[in-house]
Amino acid sequence: GPEPLGETFTLAEFRQLLARRTGRLKSLLLNQEFLAGLGNIYADEALYAARLHPLRKADSLTAGEQARLYEAIRQVLGQAIAGRGTTLDDSGYVDAEGEPGAYQAQIAVYGRTDEPCPCCDTPIERLVVGGRSTHFCPHCQPAPPDC
Repeated sequence: GPEPLGETFTLAEFRQLLARRTGRLKSLLLNQEFLAGLGNIYADEALYAARLHPLRKADSLTAGEQARLYEAIRQVLGQAIAGRGTTLDDSGYVDAEGEPGAYQAQIAVYGRTDEPCPCCDTPIERLVVGGRSTHFCPHCQPAPPDC
């Protein structure tokens, strides 16, 4: 899929990609044929930043929600790159110079099950979507009516 931080990747292109999709947002964001380079951590963080539930269907988004998601994806990926990636407790990731990443200090929801949401103090919840752990705030990211 397209590179979400590429200069040619516009909101209009993102909207065209979404227009052809009906699946759940979390699964869609993890699909590398839809967008390149968006992994599990960054998908959760982008959905949180956009205030969208991971089980929302792509074709249910308003134009404003599409724009929020587009901006959130670019913001989260930009911050992660600036922080040299994410090194979790397993210390499995190091950058090209052998240094751990620092983005984990900015994580709002990923891996924070039962911890308070940084925005509203509601406990973060976890569910499994497409075989992947998915973390979200049930208050800030309300469930769609079809869940």
